[in-house]
Amino acid sequence: MIWKPTLLISLATAVVIAALPAFAGETANSATAPACCTSHRAGEAQAVANLRRTLDPKQFTGQVRQAYQVAQDNPDLLAQLHCYCGCDRTNGHKNLLDCYRDHHGASCAICTGEALEAKKLFEQGASIETIRAALRARFAGQN
Repeated sequence: MIWKPTLLISLATAVVIAALPAFAGETANSATAPACCTSHRAGEAQAVANLRRTLDPKQFTGQVRQAYQVAQDNPDLLAQLHCYCGCDRTNGHKNLLDCYRDHHGASCAICTGEALEAKKLFEQGASIETIRAALRARFAGQN
């Protein structure tokens, strides 16, 4: 079968038109998409609350509990700090706060140390740049 240029152009146009909703950021229709792929739009306040959610510090003891409390009380601080334990590569964490959204922080001495050190420096009035530099000097290269 010989494909004519107009037929190829028509097919390409149909494919592009069918894909436009995905590129425009439109969500999948729940009638056609599987349940796992449908989008549930949360209000802005709910989205912010979800971003700040950490595990309950009461689940833990000792310094780990203190670190989870730091994360719960200071999410904006920890969200600006890098974690030097390597969890960015192994767990997909983007910042130190992510370590306290799951149980990772409970089993990692580097995460615990970073959170407690960050709190101490923050309470002393250190800038975020100073805190970052101090954590890098103390914890980088330990993993």
